[in-house]
Amino acid sequence: MGRLDGRVALVTGAGRGIGRAIALRLAADGAAVAASDINAETARDTAAHIEASGGRAWASQADVTDRASVQAMIDGAAAALGTLDILVNNAGIFFNAAFDAMTDEEWHRMINTNLTSVFLVSQIAIRAWLAASRGGTIINLASISGQIAFTHSAHYCAAKAGVHALTQCIALEYGERGIRANSIAPGIIETQILPDPAGAQAWANRLPIKRLGKPEDVADVAAFLASDDSRYMTGALVFVDGGWMLE
Repeated sequence: MGRLDGRVALVTGAGRGIGRAIALRLAADGAAVAASDINAETARDTAAHIEASGGRAWASQADVTDRASVQAMIDGAAAALGTLDILVNNAGIFFNAAFDAMTDEEWHRMINTNLTSVFLVSQIAIRAWLAASRGGTIINLASISGQIAFTHSAHYCAAKAGVHALTQCIALEYGERGIRANSIAPGIIETQILPDPAGAQAWANRLPIKRLGKPEDVADVAAFLASDDSRYMTGALVFVDGGWMLE
């Protein structure tokens, strides 16, 4: 028996990296998983991997910055797998831009993809839960960048700080309705680091644990937050950073 048996989870950005690892871990714990990604092929690959391991999965291509696309994603997941219980807002992007040279397009692209998407997907899911008089669990991927500053990353830091603030507001507003919301703040994860081995080791050497994070490190925490093991947690920000925030 898995601790998520009988539950349905939706993971955005599930085609690769952290999102894929979370989708696979939730499935391993017994959840039926709707794997969504802007890239239809990678979403299908994640779903196929879950099904090949004996789980239930459904894949969809969705633009999480577009309300109609999000609505179709959530409706499709419910039709294919059943009513949603767990939502993981993982979809996001990152690129550097110096603040003085940052364009309006770069700012809005980062905010829309990393923050507005969390608003849209969460709102539509919450509306469905309220209409059905049932609760649910939301897990949002924030970042250490939402708590500390990095150069050439003002747009990213602002978006990720907003993700956790939004998470807290959802937790406060809907806790009595049976809806929990928590954030995970990953540190430097191998899928996100520059491919230069020397540069990667330099980042790792700064950490108390002395290694970079793996997508599975984040996925394990997401599975905990999705389960009843975290039933008394809401509005929390969980750092999965190898001790980065101790500096």
